[in-house]
Amino acid sequence: MNLFSLAKAFPTEEAAIEYWIQARWPDGVRCLACDHAKVYRIETKGKTGKPCLLFECADCELHFSPTTGTLFHDSHLPMQKWFATIALMVESKKGISAAQVARHIGLTYKTAWYLCHRIRQAMEEDKDLILGGKTTTVEIDETYIGGRNMRKGNVRGRDNKTMVLGIAERSGRLHLQTIKSATAVNVKPILDSKLSPQSTKVVTDGSVLYRGLIPKEQHKVGVHMQEKFTGHLSNQTVENAFSLFKRGIIGNYHKISTDHLDRYLGEFCWRYNRRKRQSRMFDMALANLGKKQPMPYQVLIGRDKD
Repeated sequence: MNLFSLAKAFPTEEAAIEYWIQARWPDGVRCLACDHAKVYRIETKGKTGKPCLLFECADCELHFSPTTGTLFHDSHLPMQKWFATIALMVESKKGISAAQVARHIGLTYKTAWYLCHRIRQAMEEDKDLILGGKTTTVEIDETYIGGRNMRKGNVRGRDNKTMVLGIAERSGRLHLQTIKSATAVNVKPILDSKLSPQSTKVVTDGSVLYRGLIPKEQHKVGVHMQEKFTGHLSNQTVENAFSLFKRGIIGNYHKISTDHLDRYLGEFCWRYNRRKRQSRMFDMALANLGKKQPMPYQVLIGRDKD
């Protein structure tokens, strides 16, 4: 859903709230505590004095709002601004920065940054995502994300970078995840959880790392030096995904904290994996916002552990 169609569909805040209620409870509003089907609407005023919609359960008398228990929880932003930000994020192939969202929507940078991260939390793939299969070729590779340490050499220059493992189906889905280093201890658990054991062809580069992790009958090794002469690129799919993500960093974000890198990777993969269903991505992200637990700001910045 682009911004023009968004403005036509939700000309008022009430229209946006009603759309969210229908998306969260397609069969009618039910109590969040006892799942009772009969609830009453209550028109009241919030802490800021603005009109507020609440529901009251006819059985247990629980009061709850349309956003209770979701990533919308405790947000003072109008639902229209949430919807506009979701539309911008799902339509941006290489992502969109919080600074740009702040300019488009009319927010402070801090509010926009917090808003974008809550939406990224909703744009995470399910933990049970499995890549590959009997007829699907899978590519695996690693890359480094981050700035360079100037005049330190290639090896020392990587101290300032974060390694990312990529698993990609040819013409299919993608999974990117940070790892501490390219060792069997770090890579094997990811392959065990994300790579289908039925995959008949798994392509990697010439790294010896994968020789003991992938069965010999499934493993196909591509040598980059030979690719120059044959014209056949073994890991082109996953390397293209790496390149696209890095273009987003250079052109939009400029710099990403390692503390939040996996969330940015998750957003990129979610959007990449749904690139053929772009017209439905807004509703998909909106539905996920209702399924995820609230993310307080202190939890996002890591101060809840202090």
